[in-house]
Amino acid sequence: MRLQLLRNVIRLLPAIAAVLANALVLFAEIVAARETTDLRFNKNFEGGALGKIEKLGDNQYRCFVEGQHDERGRNRLANWYYFRMDDVSGRDITLVLTDLIGEYNDKLGTVAMSAATIPVFSYDNETWRHFPSLDWDNEKKEATLRFRPEQKAIWIAHVPPYVPSRLRRLLAEGDRCPHAVVEVIGKTVQQRDLHLVTVTNPGLPDNKKKTIWLIARQHAWESGTSDVLEGALRYVISEEAAAGALRDRVVFKFIPMMAPDGCANGWPRFNANGFDLNRHWDEVDLRRKEMLERMPEIWYAKKAIVNYVASGGTIDLMVNLHNTETAEYLQTEVTDPSVQSRLQLFLDKLITETSFDPTSAKMRTGDGPGNTTNILYKERKIPVVLMEQRISAGKKLGRQPTAEDRITFGKQLIRIMAETVLR
Repeated sequence: MRLQLLRNVIRLLPAIAAVLANALVLFAEIVAARETTDLRFNKNFEGGALGKIEKLGDNQYRCFVEGQHDERGRNRLANWYYFRMDDVSGRDITLVLTDLIGEYNDKLGTVAMSAATIPVFSYDNETWRHFPSLDWDNEKKEATLRFRPEQKAIWIAHVPPYVPSRLRRLLAEGDRCPHAVVEVIGKTVQQRDLHLVTVTNPGLPDNKKKTIWLIARQHAWESGTSDVLEGALRYVISEEAAAGALRDRVVFKFIPMMAPDGCANGWPRFNANGFDLNRHWDEVDLRRKEMLERMPEIWYAKKAIVNYVASGGTIDLMVNLHNTETAEYLQTEVTDPSVQSRLQLFLDKLITETSFDPTSAKMRTGDGPGNTTNILYKERKIPVVLMEQRISAGKKLGRQPTAEDRITFGKQLIRIMAETVLR
């Protein structure tokens, strides 16, 4: 019986060998086909942005950054890219990011990227990490990434994205909190909601409290400001005893996303009409309908602020959050010496107690553009501070900041703002 079985196996050996040979050929063909099949790019999702793509070779591509111009066709900013690549697992990929040269404040030739601005990647579009490095060509103004993805799809972005749907989830949490009121104060050019969140102890009169105001995302690409505001908002609605003590003495106001159109569409800086939402605050007169039509985002935000003051409220400190590539500082238009002194104490505490890492330990005064949110000091005597935080590595962190770093900083920032006005 065993001998017969052995003879049968021997007779089948040529057939088995042929099957194995065919399988090996098929496997080789599949591998070869996969290596020559183009991977796929996708930007058709919330916040996605990518321009023209040129194939340079197998798994090698030049990606043009879309950029955006202002209402005059000037001041092109090309620093926001956010896209997904599919069918990439196990491939050695080279991407060259190009078309980064733009214009800033009507000065041609500015470039928003450098060797210090290393992009981020994610395998789930939620958790983001920086690439280990990039190669920067300072003559061509091009950034080259080389990587081998571990999974089938990979998302790539300039900095960790923060899209309007994530904000809606945060606002829904806030709306369930008894200490918070979430309201819609207006609509954008494309009819998206503009929100104002108020947090305080409703059982105590507001006229005996201080008021602080935090504004984020006037420029859509500056998603780190949304992380900071989320950290601040989560802290003041929390059940921490210290947060509850602050709610007894402070009214917290948040405008969490000034540019939801840009955040949804993947635009870097301007609204749907091409206007910079951190500029033109001096031009936006609430009595002029054309300003509402051109820049409803500024119009409604300014209306909420002006109405609060007109109704008897006092804004003791307002911070306007921004990101830059390599700089970090505070800037104000405040001229009153006593208020300047208080703002300097605010900066001192940030330097001492947080990861804030300015290039100068002194508050910048009067050296910024005169048409930003800071104009509210001249118009309404509101002490406004513009805060810039870098996206590149700083000395304190010793690495590029993460979304988690921003959220932690937001909790510290709102506490120090409150402590500053309660002194």
